Amino acid sequence: MQGVSGLFNVPDASVIEFGKASLAFDRQVDGRFSGNPLLNDSGNDIVFGAGAFPHVEVAGRNVTGESTAGGSDLSFNMKLQSPWQLFDGLDLAIGQMDVGGSVNEYDTTYAVATWQFGDVRATLGGGKVTGKATNYTLRLDGAFGGIEYAPTDWFSVMLEDDGHSRNAGVRLGLPQAWLPQGWQLSTLLMGSSEEGADGRKDWYGFNLQIPLAQKTERTLPKSRPRKPAEKVRHPVVIEEVYGTEQGVRITSGPDFEAAGPGASSDDSTSSSSKKPDRLNTGGTSVQYSDAQIARDNPMAAKARRLRSIMVKAGFERVRIARTGPRWIIAFENPRYNANVVDGLGVAAGLISHQLAENEFFYLQLEKYGLPVFGLGGHAPSWQRFLAGETAMPPSEMTVAPRNELQRNTNMIRHAAKSTLDYLAFRPTITVRPAISSTIGTEFGVFDYSLATRVDVVQPLWPGAAINITRDWSTYETDDFTEDGRFGGVFLSQAIEDGVKNKVFSQAIRHGGGFTSMVSYGEFLGQYEGVQYEGRWEPGDGRHRFQLVVADLEDMDFPEDVAEPLLASWRYFAQSTNTELNITTGRFLEGDEGFKADITQHVGNVQLHLIVKESENDQFAGIGFTVPLTPQRDMKRIAGIQVVGTPYFRYEVSTILGQNNGNPLVFGPNRRPEQYYNLENAFYNGDRLSAAYVKANQERMRSAWKKYGKQ
Repeated sequence: MQGVSGLFNVPDASVIEFGKASLAFDRQVDGRFSGNPLLNDSGNDIVFGAGAFPHVEVAGRNVTGESTAGGSDLSFNMKLQSPWQLFDGLDLAIGQMDVGGSVNEYDTTYAVATWQFGDVRATLGGGKVTGKATNYTLRLDGAFGGIEYAPTDWFSVMLEDDGHSRNAGVRLGLPQAWLPQGWQLSTLLMGSSEEGADGRKDWYGFNLQIPLAQKTERTLPKSRPRKPAEKVRHPVVIEEVYGTEQGVRITSGPDFEAAGPGASSDDSTSSSSKKPDRLNTGGTSVQYSDAQIARDNPMAAKARRLRSIMVKAGFERVRIARTGPRWIIAFENPRYNANVVDGLGVAAGLISHQLAENEFFYLQLEKYGLPVFGLGGHAPSWQRFLAGETAMPPSEMTVAPRNELQRNTNMIRHAAKSTLDYLAFRPTITVRPAISSTIGTEFGVFDYSLATRVDVVQPLWPGAAINITRDWSTYETDDFTEDGRFGGVFLSQAIEDGVKNKVFSQAIRHGGGFTSMVSYGEFLGQYEGVQYEGRWEPGDGRHRFQLVVADLEDMDFPEDVAEPLLASWRYFAQSTNTELNITTGRFLEGDEGFKADITQHVGNVQLHLIVKESENDQFAGIGFTVPLTPQRDMKRIAGIQVVGTPYFRYEVSTILGQNNGNPLVFGPNRRPEQYYNLENAFYNGDRLSAAYVKANQERMRSAWKKYGKQ
């Protein structure tokens, strides 16, 4: 009931299990929310916590009292558990309540030990209450402890002394067999030796824990010298290209042209068409029926089968080539948007199960006509991996690879042919929520302005697209409207109806892991101008460097310009699925500073710990990113695809070190981003690298088992 895991008010040395989130509610509050600050009070205590990292628990707590009027208090708690046990059954932890902030109602530091023997858990600890919190109940100031007896997984009896009162009660939970796998739901019933502000001595609460992702056994790479994947070479020089229509071009020798007929054409052509194929044999054109192709050129028949399987699975712009025993499959993935790695797993399964023992494959994943990731390997080895028999085999993986279908080709002719083939009406419409909010202010527990945001992206030619974004205001609390207090204290932060982005963008793949994008148009419903974004992801993608530069002019006040200049570096720790992202420079509003974001990936959920500085003000916060779209999206209907967003991010932060309270600050460290950028539109929300794929290889196997046979 204090925003940390434990008994009632006493924290123990356990933490929320890594990869799980907890939502708790109870009616016991204290501190400034009591008419008598030395007593407990009835109120609403809401806690959202998560096992953000192994042995790390973070939680946000919002407290509202009933005996006093006005507002609520938002605070952050953190607990660190020792990864080592002094002896079997003994856990140690340290924690801090009300981390940072300026109005610290619950500022408490503590250390605690918990020893479990059989069905009994004994906890003993000590804490120190400081600052403004010394004016209240002094709970956890000095020694505290408790004991819990849990004969079953759904019932336990608890006794504790929290330094303010002695409490006793029970924890009742639903049996695990009654809940979805990994879920826990329990209620707390507590009696206290101390009367509360309203004379009551009994309190209650509820707790729900859910897994953020399906629990899987992760197979991490062993420590070994890193070297490039060995490339298989074969003496056969014949190369064949099979396009997205029935036309097939086969040319022996070095004069092969990957941009020949059928190399890149409309996916809509039916694989069951009886139009005869044309085979180029040294300049003499010969008509062959499907039966003759299958009999006289089995490789062409296999190529047609590979393409048909990929198109049936929902992949687009499928093109196939062969070099000796190595099959090259270029395609776009419009369906597995929540995480592109799922699509790679399905594609690898479809292709590897069609190839022979001595054959290899290379998947060239493209986005808006540009190669963004290459994955290649030995077909039988991948069959065994996807079946769960082995770990991921040594494989070729490349970020922003060269176009394997463009080799030995006239670049100008290939570019012109690709442009003509790419032109089509196939917009993607993304529907997502947009929210502007405040939590735990003197005006309310949660105030917000909610809008429905729609992004329409229409590809033009390879790498080019038009993006239009529009907001429809959906709902606002009173303080975001003119009807609120003081004419709407947050009115200026409300999301307004209207078009926010009208932008033309051209992305260019330079090779060597380097990609850039130039955008021109109207941004954020306020600015007009040009923006450049460049990113370099060398090697296996552990490191990513990014530069964002923009020259923007306010459309209402042309004399006001925004000239953001930002550089960022991201490091991905493959062994823990954790990334550190640091951005520094001049932000959109002209403020200079930095933002550091530690992100833990748990399935498709990302948990964020945030530290930032803007013009000498320091902030700390927590946040999360979740997909608001299915694991597999719908296919196109009449060329149009409607999807949800794979990257809905929400974060809350508090200013640090202020002596004049905890003022609200809107807009610091704001990046000049549009939804259609390199990170989101091309690189899977910055999750498309060899390091990330290896760390999340179980996703590929899971997706193949779920969707591969459909």
